[in-house]
Amino acid sequence: MLLLLYILLACIGLYHASPLYKSDPFPVNIGPWLNNKAFGANADFDGVGTYFEHDSFQHPELLVKYKSLMSHNNDNIQQSTANDVVIPLQQQAAIRNVTLGALYMLVSSSHGPSTLDITVTYHDATVDRTTLSLPDWQDQYTHQMERYQAVRYSLSNNNLGALFSVPVYVNPNKMPISISIPPTDKESAIHIFAMTAYPTRPSLLFSSTRPTNEWINDQHQVVQVNLHNVDSNWVQNARVHVSSSQVRTIESGYIKAIAPGHTRSVRVIVQAHTSSTLHNLVSVQYAHSGDNKNTMTIHAPLSLQATTSFESTSSSVQQHRPPNWLKQSKFGIFIHWGLYSVPSWAPVGQSYAEWYWWRMNHKDDAAFDYHRQHYGDNFEYDDFLAQWKPTEFDPHRWLSLVDQSRAKYFVFTTKHHDGIALFDTHVTDRSTMHLLQPNRDFVKELMDTAERDYPQLKRGLYFSLPEWYHPKYKDDSLGWQGPPVNPYTGQRVPYTGSRTIHDFVNELQVPQFQELVQYKPDVLWCDIGGIHNSSVWQSNYFNQALASGKQVAVNDRCGDSSASDFTTIEYKAVTDTPTRFWEATRGIDPYSFGYNRETTPEAYASAFDLIKDLVDAVSRGGNFLLNIGPKASGQMPQPMVDRLTSIGAWLDAVGQSIFDSVPYWIASAQDKLRFTASQDGGCVYVFSFSQQTQSRQTIEITTPLPILQDTSKITLLNDNTTAIQWRYTSAGNMLLDFCLSDNHHKPEILVFKISFL
Repeated sequence: MLLLLYILLACIGLYHASPLYKSDPFPVNIGPWLNNKAFGANADFDGVGTYFEHDSFQHPELLVKYKSLMSHNNDNIQQSTANDVVIPLQQQAAIRNVTLGALYMLVSSSHGPSTLDITVTYHDATVDRTTLSLPDWQDQYTHQMERYQAVRYSLSNNNLGALFSVPVYVNPNKMPISISIPPTDKESAIHIFAMTAYPTRPSLLFSSTRPTNEWINDQHQVVQVNLHNVDSNWVQNARVHVSSSQVRTIESGYIKAIAPGHTRSVRVIVQAHTSSTLHNLVSVQYAHSGDNKNTMTIHAPLSLQATTSFESTSSSVQQHRPPNWLKQSKFGIFIHWGLYSVPSWAPVGQSYAEWYWWRMNHKDDAAFDYHRQHYGDNFEYDDFLAQWKPTEFDPHRWLSLVDQSRAKYFVFTTKHHDGIALFDTHVTDRSTMHLLQPNRDFVKELMDTAERDYPQLKRGLYFSLPEWYHPKYKDDSLGWQGPPVNPYTGQRVPYTGSRTIHDFVNELQVPQFQELVQYKPDVLWCDIGGIHNSSVWQSNYFNQALASGKQVAVNDRCGDSSASDFTTIEYKAVTDTPTRFWEATRGIDPYSFGYNRETTPEAYASAFDLIKDLVDAVSRGGNFLLNIGPKASGQMPQPMVDRLTSIGAWLDAVGQSIFDSVPYWIASAQDKLRFTASQDGGCVYVFSFSQQTQSRQTIEITTPLPILQDTSKITLLNDNTTAIQWRYTSAGNMLLDFCLSDNHHKPEILVFKISFL
């Protein structure tokens, strides 16, 4: 249903008695310095002639005011220069001698993703920087972006392109004199089309109010409200409600504090009783230092559409979104274990050990010679089945280790690319229920133990859509097909346990997914993609979850045009913040998910480096899925045990900075520092990656951090007995001075909590 919302802002101190502030926003003139256009055949947006087709950009709900974006000549490609583009503000009459509470920009990125630091310089020569990290304008997931508002239009190449409304931090207590934009690469560039300045005033901006596709159950929908404090004072104890005759708030949103010039998102859970068009009231009540209560009304459109069921079509399942529990889980454990754990070999740091069968079939791979030397030409991959003795498989011990790491969920491999299922499948005999003696359903054993003894852990199942050498698998896009062939003799070999089928996808792949749904996983973690019919099993999975009141998720590897709740990034450093919710994954091994017998204890990643990866992901709005690879027996390698227990001990001390946090909106990364903020806005967490070499330490923070002289408190979560002294430099940067105790001389990621109120 389409709801027209009347937003009521009730507060203390909304207006002062005298008009000390200019209240109306005004556009910043950027034409002499930036002459970007977006629409029309002359707007060569990306250097290859692509452009938005029509100048129909009409979005009054955006906080950016703009003129026509129609191009009249080739004026959209920014020229690379050696120096920053500096836009003076005091030369513009509307901004002269005015403090600003907010600055919004209309931007997009060609050949992205792109990252750019916008610098605001003040009259006192101090500066503040906001890091913008934008996806490519044609990224397929811009409509799922939460940190910025994105609007999409048809392009001349028949794709969709996006423009983004983004906030830039300005300090409402200082006079800005200029905005600096660094040189851009001609290929990968952030294009700035318009800027709008909001003068400092005692008020909140509703930067966006939108429904999400997240449901607490089939009746309660989540609405996200983004607020921007444009006052020079703090907002405290804000509560957000939605109500009308047909819509009521089930759970109001709560924000403990919003600093001057800062933004904050809040979730409101509502229940709608009708699908008709309604007029609703969204109210925000908050304390504001020192003044009387005032009221303001704002209009905002909001469309609530009940999701009663999913159909087995791409358009239907693609409406699914990740549940909030997954976004707040932050840390999970991946478990790779299967027949590949028997040979368990790869060149250390170069190849995945779980790809042993694939690699031994390629003469230019080291595994080809390794297999010949250790097993001989006539020893087939499936012959390892006779050597697989999982005598030490103990699901309770595995899950106890996961719990000790303080991870919130796990994902277990039910079938890898070798096609051997570790569960009771009824569509093939290529499974541990048929090929091992005694028969074992490892998936059931693990899932039942988790449900019974570790209910605090969410349960995920991995499944490979392709099978390298199934006789009926053929995917030209991947170059994978069966049947298997001995790489040394060239003779076809049996695909053990395989039954005769005609349609791999619909007779094997989809039915096995449907079987896994019956194990009640919270996450189904697909791999590779390729040929598929995933909307069939996904609709069933989502509908079963709706019926039982569960919130479930699938990743982005279930095949093109299928449901995709989050992006996965594997063994790769992330420098640009992904478009939407995402998950980084890697192993404790330097470069393998499956156990690699060649990896020495000292070659495994250190706990310090793994925690660094966890922090890096969480600070950029993602989760960290860390893999462990048990030996074929089921025994966990001791270095992996040690790493997980070390991570758990660190999280015991600083867990609030990870699990109860959201990304700090201004900064993505500052050299060896990372930042998160508490969900209620009451504090910011600062993570230091500097390895301690001496007791006395000083950390300089250039990222803008709000702080109240009288009430703010800074503590070291690793050791709350450590006294922290803080001060500002002449450039406006914060310095933290402290002396570590003898307990902290080993490498450790320090976490500072800056509490505001």
